[in-house]
Amino acid sequence: MSTLGRGGLLLIVVVGGWASLGAAITTVHAQQATASCTDTLTAAEETYRNRNYQEAVDLASECTDAETVADSTAIRAHRIITLASLRQGALVQARSSITSILQIDSDYTADPVDDPPAYDLFVSMVRQDVTADDSEDAVASEEVPSPEDEPSDASTTPARPPPDRAGGGLFLKLIGVGLSDYTGDLPIQNAGHPFDLQELRTGSGSPYVFSFELGYQFPTNLALVLGFQAGNYPIIGYSTGNNDISDSWRYTPQLLVRYTFGNPGRSVAVYLDAGGNVTFGGEGIARPGFGPSVGGGVDIPLGDAWSFFVESRFNLTLPDDAIDGTVYPDDALEDGPTPHGSITGPFDSVNQLLGIGLRVRFGGAAGGAAAQE
Repeated sequence: MSTLGRGGLLLIVVVGGWASLGAAITTVHAQQATASCTDTLTAAEETYRNRNYQEAVDLASECTDAETVADSTAIRAHRIITLASLRQGALVQARSSITSILQIDSDYTADPVDDPPAYDLFVSMVRQDVTADDSEDAVASEEVPSPEDEPSDASTTPARPPPDRAGGGLFLKLIGVGLSDYTGDLPIQNAGHPFDLQELRTGSGSPYVFSFELGYQFPTNLALVLGFQAGNYPIIGYSTGNNDISDSWRYTPQLLVRYTFGNPGRSVAVYLDAGGNVTFGGEGIARPGFGPSVGGGVDIPLGDAWSFFVESRFNLTLPDDAIDGTVYPDDALEDGPTPHGSITGPFDSVNQLLGIGLRVRFGGAAGGAAAQE
């Protein structure tokens, strides 16, 4: 073999060795970066669950370089960025992350079990936009536009992002039904309390209540609720002045603030209500009463918009003789037994001991609070 031939062979061997060494180093670096990102993304997911959305974005952004981390790691990072961005209303950033995912895996779809409906919908909408953009680019590439036809940078706008499905929205309690209770002053010797169930043994009719509500769920866990409760309280009409116990219906509009522990409409969530009410109805000397309302319940999602709820609510009223026409024991007969009145003291109350029903949400994927992780 000639000297030139041997030199060429040596050069090929050296170049091939350096190329193999470079590939090995790159592989090692990628493996190290992926291993490091495993802990980083775990921390980002925990931060997201704690509602520190910007910090979650910052952590996940460290692991989005597809050249230094595995594809699955980059996709996981972009998913966290998208979820946190949706919670912040940063739709352009969320769309950019989904676009990056689709560039890595064009067949990527959201997990119907682990991913919230809002994320699934967002991925589908971005996929449609990207597909439409690719089709437009293919058509445009067949034409050579003149400089006058090309838009300036100032007029270039990003593709229209989909609506913020993770934000707040209206919700409506179509109807709720439940067990009613009146706790107030009665001509009996035992003090009444919400769970004495006297209404099941005596009075006018059966103890039942209907409830309705219209509310707005803010992007936080707070909601403002306008409610209405109409119920039959069989023993409330004993002392309203017309000697007619059938005077037993009372009506209660409510204005409430609701705080939800969890993700309303997306996972089983517990909520507490507090606010005020006006209760009216009844004959004789019965008159409207005013007071605080408190309650709580559990919301169980049935789909993207519907949920089932179980709840209780207590509506206290003043003055003491308003809704039932009496103040026991002050109104007790001198020659009769001495009643003890109610455990609520100067308050009377019309309660929904246990209610169930359906709730439907508008303007968001089953609600507008935190996205489910």
